Amino acid sequence: AEGEEEGGDGGHAKAEAHEPAPKPKPKHDPKHPPVFVPLDPFTVNLADKESERYAQIGVTLEIEDAKTGEEMKVYMPAIRNNILMVLSHKTAAQLLTREGKDKLAQSILYASVRPLGYEIDEDEDEDEAAAEGAPPPKKKKKKKKPPTNLPVTAVHFSNFIVQ
Repeated sequence: AEGEEEGGDGGHAKAEAHEPAPKPKPKHDPKHPPVFVPLDPFTVNLADKESERYAQIGVTLEIEDAKTGEEMKVYMPAIRNNILMVLSHKTAAQLLTREGKDKLAQSILYASVRPLGYEIDEDEDEDEAAAEGAPPPKKKKKKKKPPTNLPVTAVHFSNFIVQ
């Protein structure tokens, strides 16, 4: 009888105390799952001046649909070139922080859609100021925002090694 009371009351009290949290809305439409395009790993020399540093980074692009993935295969040499250029201009200090990885993902996203005809201006002054340790310049209100309907919706890292 004691085991039933403890199990029954204890479990029931926990259920009352913790109401089920509302389920977050899924980021993607379940009827149209995203398509992932894995790229071959990138190995690059970093822009560190004081020593030779290398990075090996695996990138997977999340895109809207399979049709876009097929279109991207035609432009893959240009996409890889743009991503290599972005990676080779980074320093190890920029890549080792969470913020640096987030900025890198955004830069890779922009670089991957340029061969497809999307021109997006990045704020290069902010990156240069951050590299020098200075605060980034204040953003102007008239600056255009990047389009929100890009074929690449996200950049995911599958491996990230800096040495």
